Amino acid sequence: MRILMVSPYFYPEGGGLERYAYEMAKELSKENEVVVICSTKRESRDEKIGKIKILRKKPNFILSNTPIRFLLPFELLAMMKRKNFELIIAHTPVPFFADVASLVARLLKKPVIIVYHTGELKKGSWVDLLAELYERTIERITLKNTKIISVSRYVQRILWKKGFYSKVKYPKVGEDFLLAEPDFKGKGNVILFVGQLGKFHRWKNLELLLKALVLVKREIPDVKLMVIGSGDLEDYYKRLAKDLNLEKNVEFLGHVGKKELIDAYKKAKILVLPSSKSEAFGMVVLEALALGTPVVVSKVGEFPAIVEEGKSGSLVNLNEKDLAEKILFLLRDEKTRRKMGIIGRKTIKRFIS
Repeated sequence: MRILMVSPYFYPEGGGLERYAYEMAKELSKENEVVVICSTKRESRDEKIGKIKILRKKPNFILSNTPIRFLLPFELLAMMKRKNFELIIAHTPVPFFADVASLVARLLKKPVIIVYHTGELKKGSWVDLLAELYERTIERITLKNTKIISVSRYVQRILWKKGFYSKVKYPKVGEDFLLAEPDFKGKGNVILFVGQLGKFHRWKNLELLLKALVLVKREIPDVKLMVIGSGDLEDYYKRLAKDLNLEKNVEFLGHVGKKELIDAYKKAKILVLPSSKSEAFGMVVLEALALGTPVVVSKVGEFPAIVEEGKSGSLVNLNEKDLAEKILFLLRDEKTRRKMGIIGRKTIKRFIS
């Protein structure tokens, strides 16, 4: 089968959505011809990753985190006619790309699958009004009479409230993470944060983590926070770390490759992700657990379904004191931390089977 996949961005650019799309494309490419069309923050180019052909297109502009390319409808129509693709798979809810893909599929009477990646479009910024308008209009047209896949039970419930039924397909953890040997011991006081550092991802709450780290440092002076990710607020977070006298305690690693990411998970005692808005899934949490690293996460989105309190990690309230206390507990109690790491590695089986 010839499959055209449409995604706002595609691995190695982007975050969880893009890695989900990549793992899906890689699996499908074993028995199908898969072509991906996506945007890029760099220059337009064509490339291949394994058997997957990727057409990266420079957008005309980016609204919030949404790439807009005026030629996309015509490019998709031309590709569909030229290559006679039998199926379109579109990843959303970043608007425009999936909406255009759905429209083209309807015009050509081709089947389309929409993979839905988030619970809440509203993230507490000025674009929330546009998000609400989009939900009430274009999104409803895109999702109507369409096969929908949700990336978690949480997302499935959100879509159900909107009036749409979907099947759940959890993100696929990469084989490299599953095959890597975990390191349950011999670690320093290292904690890890993985996430995009853009202004539309402030809800990942790195700022809260840095403030909690001040409290942790009072008890454990040599504590080290590794921050993996990049974005337009990276310099802001670096200045904040300096203002909080954490220069020697925080290392900003930027965007890293898969090998470096695996090494970071293994080096860290815990992964911390105190998001304040819904996490549709939280791929980095599964990756950490796969490598035997316990997690400290907030009580939002799918996190409570992945992390059982006291078993594979801790669920925290969104305040500096509670976050610092949970971090300190796991840094100090090596026996409990190792036990959580072993349990966490076992619990991911229900998400990857």
